[in-house]
Amino acid sequence: MIYRSAPRCSVNRSLVGFLFFLLVIGLLSLKVNAVGITTDIRKGPSEANLTVYVQPYYKYRNDGKPGREIILYFKEKILKGDVKVVVKCDDKAEESKFQFETATNGAAVLLPDGVGVKAASSAQVNVYCSGKEYSATVAIPVKKQWTVYIYPHSHVDIGYTNLQETVRKLHVRNIDVGIDLAEKTQNYPEGARFIWNTEATWVVDEYLAQATPQQKAKFNNAVRKGWLQIDGGHSNINTSTCSDEELQMMFSNKLKIEQQTKVPIHTMVQMDLPGAAWGLVQAAKQSGIDGFINFPNYFDLRRVWDHKPFYWLGPDGKSKILFLQGSPYGYGYTVKGSKYGLKILQSYSDTIDRVSTKNPSANFIDPFIFHETDRLEREGSPYDIYAMTWSMADNCLIDADLPEAVKLWNQKYAYPKVIIAGSRDILNAYKEKYAAIIPTYSGDITEFWTEGLGSDALRVGMGRKAKENLVQAETLWPMLNGNKRPAPVNRFNDCWEQLLLSAEHTWGYQNPKAPLAKQVEANKAAYFENAEKQSNALIADALKNVKKINGGYIAVFNTLSWIRGGVVILDAKLSRAGNRVVDKKGTEMPTQRLSTGELIFYADKLPALGSKAYKVVPGTYKGNRSLKAGIGFLSNNQVKITLDKKTGNIISLLRLKDKKEFVNAASGFDLNSYNYVKGVRNGKDTVTAPTHATNAKISIKEIGPLLVSVSVQADAEGCKGLNREIRLYKDQPFVEIINTVDKISTRQKEGIHFGFGFNVPEGVTHMDIPLGVMQPERDQLKGTNKNWLAFQRWIDVSNQSSGVTWTSEESPIVEFGSITGNILDGARQGDLWEKHISKPQTIISWMLNNHWDTNFALEQGGIIKSRYGILLHGAYDAVTANHFGVEFNRPLIAVETTGKTKVNALVTIDNPEIMLLSYQKKGDSKHPEVKLRSVSDKPQKVNVRWKDGSKKLISIAPYGSVSVTK
Repeated sequence: MIYRSAPRCSVNRSLVGFLFFLLVIGLLSLKVNAVGITTDIRKGPSEANLTVYVQPYYKYRNDGKPGREIILYFKEKILKGDVKVVVKCDDKAEESKFQFETATNGAAVLLPDGVGVKAASSAQVNVYCSGKEYSATVAIPVKKQWTVYIYPHSHVDIGYTNLQETVRKLHVRNIDVGIDLAEKTQNYPEGARFIWNTEATWVVDEYLAQATPQQKAKFNNAVRKGWLQIDGGHSNINTSTCSDEELQMMFSNKLKIEQQTKVPIHTMVQMDLPGAAWGLVQAAKQSGIDGFINFPNYFDLRRVWDHKPFYWLGPDGKSKILFLQGSPYGYGYTVKGSKYGLKILQSYSDTIDRVSTKNPSANFIDPFIFHETDRLEREGSPYDIYAMTWSMADNCLIDADLPEAVKLWNQKYAYPKVIIAGSRDILNAYKEKYAAIIPTYSGDITEFWTEGLGSDALRVGMGRKAKENLVQAETLWPMLNGNKRPAPVNRFNDCWEQLLLSAEHTWGYQNPKAPLAKQVEANKAAYFENAEKQSNALIADALKNVKKINGGYIAVFNTLSWIRGGVVILDAKLSRAGNRVVDKKGTEMPTQRLSTGELIFYADKLPALGSKAYKVVPGTYKGNRSLKAGIGFLSNNQVKITLDKKTGNIISLLRLKDKKEFVNAASGFDLNSYNYVKGVRNGKDTVTAPTHATNAKISIKEIGPLLVSVSVQADAEGCKGLNREIRLYKDQPFVEIINTVDKISTRQKEGIHFGFGFNVPEGVTHMDIPLGVMQPERDQLKGTNKNWLAFQRWIDVSNQSSGVTWTSEESPIVEFGSITGNILDGARQGDLWEKHISKPQTIISWMLNNHWDTNFALEQGGIIKSRYGILLHGAYDAVTANHFGVEFNRPLIAVETTGKTKVNALVTIDNPEIMLLSYQKKGDSKHPEVKLRSVSDKPQKVNVRWKDGSKKLISIAPYGSVSVTK
C-alpha cells in the first residue's frame, strides 16, 4: 500500500539542493535544475557578474560523446551577435561559438568528454562578446555517468484497492496489455523497449488458469523474447511469519511456469514490505533463485541498505543470493498517478485498459533522479546504477507513456541513461560491473509490518494450526495409503495457496472505514478459515483407509521422524467404553476423564512415522498420583507453580530437583502476566502505561493422575473477561497455559501483551525461524526491526546449566525485555525505534493490536485463545528445543480402528539433529520426496533409509535443508 501522506521526494530547502530558475536564451524559456555547488567565480575585465552553474547531467556532444553541461549566466543581457566561449580543463581546451540575434543573458556549453566523471576538476571559462572578455573559474565536482533502471509493474496488493476478485482481473488483463505494448515498441531504441514485470507468480498462475490456447502461445513467446519478465515469488509475503514448508511453497508457481515457458526464473522481488526472513535465502536458492530485489514502501530505516547490494548468506552458511534494496516503489504514484486519479487507475472496466497522455515526458523522473543520484554520491556510493520502479498506484493500469518518455529522455540526455528493465537485468548489471566489490553479509532482515498480524489474532491462530495440520496430512497419506490411494495433490496445493494468500501482506481495504472494507476483510479471513477446514479434512480423508467405527481399538499416529510420546485426547463418544486405556499387550496407560467429558491418556514411545494401537476399557486408572493443586498453587514431581492471588500471574516456577527458580521477579513481568496498553506512537496518539489483570478468582479445574490444572478468571481492561488455565502433566517438566480473552471490540488504539520474565542469568536466546535458528540482535542485520520479531515454533533461553524452551501455538509475534510494540508507521520515526535488544531473557507475546489505520481491520472482538508451553531443561540443546516446539504444534493423531492397522514407514533417518520437514508422495510417483532440515549449528550427516533396505548418506550444512528422493 502507498502511504499517501508521506512525501516521496521532498526537497530540503535549508540545503543548497536543487535550484530552480529560468534562463532566457533568445526567445526560449529553458527551465534548468542546477545542482548548487560551491564555485570559484571570478569577474571578467568588464566587472560583469558571470556565474557558471554545473549541471547534474550529461548531454550529447557534437562528436557523439557525453559531456557535462554547464550554464553561463549574466545578470545583464550582454550576449548578442557572435559569441565565443573557450573552456579549459584537464589539459583540454575547447571552443564553442554562438550567434544570438536578440540579446540574452545565458548559454549552455558541454564540457570535454570525461571531465568530472571519475575525479573532481575545475574549468576556466572565457566568454568573448562584443570585443570584451569575461572569465570565471568553476569547480567541477564528480558526477558519475549513472544508469537508471526502471522496473515497470502494477503493485500487487490483493484487496487493498478493491475486492480481491477485481484486483485479480485487473492484474490478469495487464499481462495482455503489457505484451501488446512490448510488441508495439520492439523496434524502439534499446532501453526504451517496453518490458512488463508481473511482480508475483500469483498473477501469472491466475492468468494461465483462464488463458485461451492463443493467449498461452503469445504468453510463451513474450516470455522467451523478454517482453514479459517473471519473478519467482508467489506474492508480497510476510516471510518471517511463514513455516519452513510454507516458505518453500512460495516458489511452487515458479516451477510450474518454468515448465510452461521453458524459460528459467532466477529472480524474485518483494514490493512494499520492508524486510525478509533470513531462511528465505535457502528456500529461494533451492528453487533456483539467485537474486532478490526489495522495493519497500517509504520508511526512514530503509536508508541503511538503500542501493547497497550485497550477497545475502543464509543461516546454513552456504546458500547465497544477491540482494538489492532499491528505491521506494511509490514514486510513480507521487509524480503521476496522484495527478491522474485513483478512480480511473485502479478500476477495472471495458473502456480503458491503459493510460496514455499527450505529453509522456511530463511528470517523469526529473528532478527526482538528480536529487537521488547526488545523495548517493555524497554518501560515497561506489556504484553508478540506480534501480527504481514505475507503478502509478497499487493495483493499477499500465502507464503506456513509459516507453515514449524513456525514448525522449535518452534523446535529450546521455546520462543519466534510462533503461526499462526487469529484475534480472538490474541484478546482472551489478554483477557484471561490480562483482569484485559487492560484499557478503549474513543475518535476518527483520520485518517491520508483522505486527499487523495482531489485527486478526483469531485467524492468525487458525492459519498457524492449518500449516501444521497440512504437513501432518501430507505425511499421513503415504504412511497409510501406500500406492493404493494417490495423494490428492490438487487439494494439498489449494490448501497451500490459501495459506500463502493468508501470508500475503494485504489484510484489508485502503480505507477500513468504507463500506467495502468489511467484504475485503471477510475475503481475507476466509483464506485462514478455508486453510483450517481443508487441512482438517485432508487429515480425516487420509485416515479413511484405517478408520473403522466400533473397530475396538484406537490407533495413534506419530507423523514425526523421531520416537515421541504425548497426551492423546479422545472425545466422549470415542471413549464411551470406559475410563481406562491399555495397549495391545494389556499395559495400562496413565488416563484421566476431564470435566469436559473428554478422556486423555499418555501414549509413550510411539515409533517414528509409525503408530501404536490402544483400547479403551472399563474401569478407572489408579496409578500413582503425584499431582497436587490448591488455591494459588499446583505441582507435580518435577515443578511447583505459585500464583499471585490478586493478579493470577505465575510468581514462582520452581524446579524441584535443585530448587531452581525460573521467574525473574525483577523483570517487571511475572510469567503469563496480562499487559494492556492503549495508544501507539504514530504522531497523534499517546501511549499509556500498561494495566494488568485484577480481582483474580482461582479455582481447581482438573485434578487426577495425569493432569492437574487451575483456572484463573480475572478482570482485564479491554476484555469482557480473561481466563488463564495453567496445566501440569504427570512426570513432565513442562507447563501448558491456555489464555482466553473475550475481547471488547474497539477502534481505540490498543495492544494485549502476555509477559514471561524468565530467571536465566546470562542466558542466551535462540529463536526458531523458517529454515533457520537465530540469536536476536546478534543475527540481525543493521537497520532492521528490534522492537518485535516473529518466531516459528520455539524460543529457547539458556545458560550453561539451565534453560527454558517457550512456545506459542497461535501468536507468532514477540518482544524482548519490555513492551516495545508501541510504534507504527512502517519504520518511519527512525529515532524512536529500538537500536538494541535488552534483556532477551524476558519474552513478551504480543497477542493482538489494532495499530494500523489502513490495510488492516480497525477492531476485533469476541473469544480469542492463545496456548503457550514452557519446558524446563538444562543447558541449551537444539534437539530438545526443536522436538518440544514441533510436538507442541503437531499433536498425536488418534482414530478408531481395528487392531491390525498397517503403517507404511517408507523411510527412517538416524540423526536426531535432523528433522523431517515433509514426506510427500505426489500423483503417480512411486517414491515420496523427503525434505530434511538440520537444527544444528554444525555440519551433519544422516542416513536416509527406505523400507526395502536401500539408503542414502546425506550431508547437511549447519541449519541447512535438503530434498531427497530414492
